[in-house]
Amino acid sequence: SVDDEGTPTECTTLIENGVIKGYMQDKLNARLMGVARTGNGRRESYAHLPMPRMTNTYMLGGQSDPAEIIASVKRGIYCANLGGGQVD
Repeated sequence: SVDDEGTPTECTTLIENGVIKGYMQDKLNARLMGVARTGNGRRESYAHLPMPRMTNTYMLGGQSDPAEIIASVKRGIYCANLGGGQVD
């Protein structure tokens, strides 16, 4: 399949083992950042220009105890619950 700009879609890993690995890219942002497109150029509707937006997002569970993870992080973001994908 392709995104709304005709770029083939792919699995884009954003975070792996707590480390940022990549970003969702559309045609414009990929050019500005000097990186490859990721097939995430999507329109809210025909009246809007494409922008980097998610398709299906998966959070994979790990083996670590959540309390240990929190205790080991000096600076981070704790997400207890995620839902929706609105762009503001």
